Amino acid sequence: MLENMRNHAQSWLAKIILGGIALSFVLWGIGDYFLGSRVETVAEVDGNPITDSEFQLAYQRELDNYRRILGKSFSKKMVEQLGLKEVTLQTLINRRLMLDEAREMGLVAPHAVLVARVQSTPAFLSNGRFDTRRYEILTRNMGYRTPADYEATLKLDMMVDALQRAIMDSATVSDEAVRARFAHDYEQRVLEALIVRPEDMQKQVHVTDAQARAWYEAHKSAYKTPLRLKLAAVVIDPAAIARNIEVDEADIEAWWKEHQDQFAVPEQRHARHILVKLPKHADAAARARARKRIEAALKALRAGQPFARVARKYSEDAATAKKGGDLGWFGKGVMVKPFEQAVFSMKKGQISDIVETPFGFHVIQLVDIRPAHVKPLAEARDEIRRQLARDKADDEAYQLSQDLDDALGREDSLETAAASLNLKVRTIGPISMDEARADALLGRDAAFRAQVFAMQPGAPVEVTELNDGRFAAVEVKRRIEPETLPFARVVKRVYDEARADAARKAARKKAEAVLAEADHLPAARLGQRHGLPLYVSKPVRANGVGDADAAWLSRNLLQAAFETPEGAYAPRVIALPQGFAIVRVKRVIKADDKTFAKAAPAIRAQLKRQAGSVRFARWMSSVRSRHEIEIHQDVLARF
Repeated sequence: MLENMRNHAQSWLAKIILGGIALSFVLWGIGDYFLGSRVETVAEVDGNPITDSEFQLAYQRELDNYRRILGKSFSKKMVEQLGLKEVTLQTLINRRLMLDEAREMGLVAPHAVLVARVQSTPAFLSNGRFDTRRYEILTRNMGYRTPADYEATLKLDMMVDALQRAIMDSATVSDEAVRARFAHDYEQRVLEALIVRPEDMQKQVHVTDAQARAWYEAHKSAYKTPLRLKLAAVVIDPAAIARNIEVDEADIEAWWKEHQDQFAVPEQRHARHILVKLPKHADAAARARARKRIEAALKALRAGQPFARVARKYSEDAATAKKGGDLGWFGKGVMVKPFEQAVFSMKKGQISDIVETPFGFHVIQLVDIRPAHVKPLAEARDEIRRQLARDKADDEAYQLSQDLDDALGREDSLETAAASLNLKVRTIGPISMDEARADALLGRDAAFRAQVFAMQPGAPVEVTELNDGRFAAVEVKRRIEPETLPFARVVKRVYDEARADAARKAARKKAEAVLAEADHLPAARLGQRHGLPLYVSKPVRANGVGDADAAWLSRNLLQAAFETPEGAYAPRVIALPQGFAIVRVKRVIKADDKTFAKAAPAIRAQLKRQAGSVRFARWMSSVRSRHEIEIHQDVLARF
């Protein structure tokens, strides 16, 4: 129920209607409702207008798409950074030009293909079948007056897609290009690095009082008190509401009967084992020793010795050996396959032969079997009661959040709105962003915390659903802006940071001096000369695959190394989080031709997509150059 309410409250249709009303007030003013509607042109293509309503519909759909994808991360600032208005308008212009080109080429979208496309769209299916009613509702929520309007738009989109695919698919990729990309992507290199760490230079640098003062003056913006807010907050917590909800016994029993599948407990087995470990790449001698030990254990068991005693003597599983090899109860999907297959093929009390897994050799005893069953009502009662109470609490919390939202529209403050609903108002702060991390309300949701600290006193109060299911409304009562701290208050920090900066500069200078005298000197000898540790990578590809453990293999370092010949040093010092690296290519391992046949199809497809995108962009640029396009920035700016 709660989910349905949320879905309807956040549907595209509701957003489009509300967005349309709001837009009318913002763009034209209330007077337009009495003076008649106005249609303005956002852009013109050969004198044919793209109207504000056409742009608004396309722009709203893009906004809704980003909201769905980004969720709580979506923001107005992000929309501006993405240039979504401009992208939407250029897409509309390109689409119109492409439709004209498609019509000239005689491209059409056959009706049968259109029907198949609609009836196979997952969003329009219910239980795997096309649902006419669902189709009507969803297309209406998408902003279309009728399904026929949606189909008309889809038909045009299919024509545009067909044209774009035809252009992109016409791109070709030579065998030489595939081979060259393979050679580049699959070549491996063994790299050496000498790293000069700033912390190793700390003892060599000294910061005078004058230098510390100069550092402070140059970095005053870093030495400020944190922004602090004093807040009034209302929290609607479904968990708190659930504690006061009574659930009828009849409802519990009915729910249990209707949801038997949720209380199905799969078969479980109780086992013991003896493990003799075997290294992954063990040689024949190690394998023989392990085999001899597990055979000795099995012989003792067959002689009648208790399993627990034998496990304590022979098992190399530190976690279970002291417990007589006891693994407890487990179901399928928990153990590795060979072990599971053995256990679930045994009879109660049976001892297995030797079983080999990636961990080594095992002997297993099946202690007991717990058959699959449905958890009885007596065991499930408390769990169901909590579930039903939480479901009701979710509904009540959502409805209360809507009531609070309505009250905030009527009242002049959060306090009066909360009082009208008998909700408690909590005072918070003054509190900083860091201190807010420990707050019961602000600490659990980073996006909400950031939203609150961007608010100003007097800003409209909104009800927000948090990532833990609670609802909150926060009003900023006072905003204490950051102030520069006096030098005396931050003197230790200033000296530490000035010293760290000087050490980093000294480390870079030393690394550059080491590189200057490197020439063709082996990296090991160069490192010994300057007291620097030598790091050597495993064979690694340009994308870093091959040595996941080497934290010093940054993207910048790899890029420089793969532009450097074998045996040579990279021409520049590479800045890393650990310090400054002098990098040498120790060995180049050419791509293995044995893997070419396997990798070539994917490489060809990737290159074809890239070439197709370039070809389409050039074609689109050529088409645009043949048409007169005018954008009315003043109209676009109103959105």
